[in-house]
Amino acid sequence: GAWWGQVFGWDALTSLTVAGLSVPDLPLGTAVIPTYPRHPLALAAQALTVQATLGDRLTLGVGPSHAPLIEGAFGLPFDRPAHHTREYLEALVPLLRGEAVDVRGELVRAAGQLTVAGAEPPRVLLAALGPAMLRVAGELTDGTIVTWAGPRVLAEHVVPRLTSAAEAAGRPAPRVVLSLPVAVTGDEGGARAWVAER
Repeated sequence: GAWWGQVFGWDALTSLTVAGLSVPDLPLGTAVIPTYPRHPLALAAQALTVQATLGDRLTLGVGPSHAPLIEGAFGLPFDRPAHHTREYLEALVPLLRGEAVDVRGELVRAAGQLTVAGAEPPRVLLAALGPAMLRVAGELTDGTIVTWAGPRVLAEHVVPRLTSAAEAAGRPAPRVVLSLPVAVTGDEGGARAWVAER
């Protein structure tokens, strides 16, 4: 499949829709869309529209992002990201299933219901690496999207915590998507230095 990130520039869901119309049967996903700047009702409506347009090929990857982006660029408080994410998903996931929600949390409020004819609920993955976020991912989503991690971190930390949380919540085995930096370059040393800095 093909995955789109979302920071600035091209909108991930719009871009993958355009690509998906040209390449049938290609699984598509976002890795990831930040939750703080997009209300769950707005994101659910857009994701379901993409699903209906592309024949249910979307995996919706979301995550709280990071304080420098959320506070610095968007001017929003980056308070208690795991708590925010739990409340956000308690609204988003049922909305994607066409259910009415009335979430009145400490950090997220959403009341409404969406109907998009011809759209199945997309699979939802949560960007998670720490214990609290992996617990939220296991309890409320279909799995996680991890970046900047290798096989040992996945085997010893991510998969056991995520799987345990999913099992405790009575959910099926979670999916793990690993995002790795790849550089096609004639300057291997420069590419390695860039990765090492980050």
